[in-house]
Amino acid sequence: MLRKVLFVLMSLAPVVAVAESVDAMLQEMTIIENNTALLQTAIEDGKERAVLCVRCHGDDGNSKRDYIPNLASQNAAYLFTQFEHFANGVRKDYVMSKLATGLSTNDRIDIALFFSRLEVKPRPQPVTAGKQGEAIYKSVCFVCHGQEGHGSEQYPRIAGQPYEFLQNTLMKFLNNDPARQNSPMMGVIRNMNEQQLDDVAAYVANMP
Repeated sequence: MLRKVLFVLMSLAPVVAVAESVDAMLQEMTIIENNTALLQTAIEDGKERAVLCVRCHGDDGNSKRDYIPNLASQNAAYLFTQFEHFANGVRKDYVMSKLATGLSTNDRIDIALFFSRLEVKPRPQPVTAGKQGEAIYKSVCFVCHGQEGHGSEQYPRIAGQPYEFLQNTLMKFLNNDPARQNSPMMGVIRNMNEQQLDDVAAYVANMP
């Protein structure tokens, strides 16, 4: 029923192409987010379809392991786009690539909306935030991720992510991991060293 209603709504919208491209699906997501009934149904469907996701990312979107990212409060459009990247091979991960290809486009939309509405919960971090990390964040990272680390449709929320996950991810960029070559982060941290990345990871992990 949800998709039938949505089809009617989209036919009234100024959308030329209806192909299931990322842009077209993001337009669909926007329509859902702006309709209370459609959004509620999508969230309920997303919760049901996220049964495999929660094994690692937690029932409430707060990850069960420190090397795994939280999905709670992640920007829905960003989350959906990453799903698509795993599905089409732009990003590669043994688990996520298989999971993404096993879900329909509508499933990915619903799961992204479900996790985006959950709350990030504070978690114990093995490090404290320092002035060095704060200075780096406020001079570089805020440009894309925002003053509060909540990101946008294009860039992820990073505030409150597990320190281990942040540190591992930043080191992949620093070490030119081939799997992350398409990320703008490769250029951003080119002139940083490992200590600076550890400092900013500690600061971001402790952001609310």
